[in-house]
Amino acid sequence: MGLKESEIHQFLSVIGESSKRKDADDARDFIGKFGIGMLSCFVVSEKIIIETRSAYDDKGFRWTAFSDGNYEIEALTSSMPIGTKVYLTPKDKYAHLFSYAHFIPQIKYYGDALSEKIVILHESKQTILNEEQPQWLQKGSDKEALLQSGRELFNVPFLDAVPFETEAGKCQGVMYILPYKTQFSAKQNHRLYLKRMFLSDTDNSLLPPWAFFVRILMNSNELSATASRESFMQNDELRATRKEIGQVLKEYLKSIRKVDQAIYFKIIQIHFLHLKAIAIEDAEFLELLADDLPFETNKGFRSFKHLTDETQTLYYASDYEDFKQLQRIAQSQGTLLINASYTFDEELLKKIARMRPQLKLEEMTPSRLLNSFISLDVEEEIKHLSFLNRVEETLKDFNCECQLKHFKPTDTTAIYTRPEENSHTATIRQVKQSSNPFAGALSSFGNTASKKATFCLNIDNQLVKNITSINDDFLFQSVIEVLYVQAIIMGKYTVSEKEMALFNEALNNLMVMGLTNFVNL
Repeated sequence: MGLKESEIHQFLSVIGESSKRKDADDARDFIGKFGIGMLSCFVVSEKIIIETRSAYDDKGFRWTAFSDGNYEIEALTSSMPIGTKVYLTPKDKYAHLFSYAHFIPQIKYYGDALSEKIVILHESKQTILNEEQPQWLQKGSDKEALLQSGRELFNVPFLDAVPFETEAGKCQGVMYILPYKTQFSAKQNHRLYLKRMFLSDTDNSLLPPWAFFVRILMNSNELSATASRESFMQNDELRATRKEIGQVLKEYLKSIRKVDQAIYFKIIQIHFLHLKAIAIEDAEFLELLADDLPFETNKGFRSFKHLTDETQTLYYASDYEDFKQLQRIAQSQGTLLINASYTFDEELLKKIARMRPQLKLEEMTPSRLLNSFISLDVEEEIKHLSFLNRVEETLKDFNCECQLKHFKPTDTTAIYTRPEENSHTATIRQVKQSSNPFAGALSSFGNTASKKATFCLNIDNQLVKNITSINDDFLFQSVIEVLYVQAIIMGKYTVSEKEMALFNEALNNLMVMGLTNFVNL
């Protein structure tokens, strides 16, 4: 609509000043902020020439600004149409930016969604860059057209396209579901527009924190941009917009199972970690997806429905090292064990169990697993009492309780477990690790009696059976010491210097004896 002479002085002649500081309501009608954009032109140009004629004036003006801060205004002697023309003459070192080959992609990148026609005149040839409105801004565009727009803009074959509109921020756009796994810390590239002018491809503020599996293509007519126009301004309106977008995504995930099961199960398979993040905060969503959410077990990944079809008692390990130690033993005993050490898994299992009272949820730890092993009968206890006493005597310096039990798999020689920490012990340990001077005082409160670790030998193992018949005390001691440290290592526990010294000495003793007797075991 052009500028009057007074508006030239108001908006253009104070370089770097924004009209938005003067009248915030009027400024909502403009795409950007005057001053900063003008100032940036001097990066590539020595001077800026603007010719403009207001719709409310019958004559035009030429405004010329120089990089040293000076400017001049003159009235145009010839008539010009209503509107504005801006002329930039490049500095020599930036002339390549004004070449046709460089210029066209930049104009398309930043202005592809503008409603105004962009016409390029080059060597007497005229080209209209945005002859058609983008599909994603057209009402009623079909899904294939939206997916095609996504492929062209992001170069990604998305799983699905979710169109949306919001009341807050007056937004219209599409959310695209990624066809590959992403990390929670990953930053996605989006395409965000303000009044149909490109704003940013790195601003992640419009999506909920759990929506890392989505890319967004969106235009807003009412959100505010930061002064640098690199992102949307963080305010109540943006937060309301984000909430609406998050709700649209949740509703889509709730409905897609009925609409297209193939896409639904692909989303479950690829993005289950993100879906679990949603389910943690949304009980209704959890109820809807619970049966289809996958969990890692000692028999591979299983859906929750698969787990509950097998048993109504679910065993899980909340610690990954515990799971690694227990999974083989649990499988040999026919027990399905869930690895709940991943983010959200233990909390999800407990929430689902509360929703379904018929389910029983039990945490499994190495020490609890020991209690499920079969103890020796009276006759066996009498028979192996001397052997067990010799084992305890060998390991008396290691605060260790020695046991002899039946368990599977039989090729597992021994199990080592350390006592589970109660909250009191865990707190003291954490305080000590932080070098807190109150650690000593804390240790004096409560029951500080240390529990013993457990070293449980498998009487069904052939090697253990052979060891029971060793009469040579020196050989017996060395073999037990090796098995003891091996069990610690197999249990994924940290081996102390004292235990490592024991292991090395035992191996050395066996070598001194020539290993003949040991091999014969």
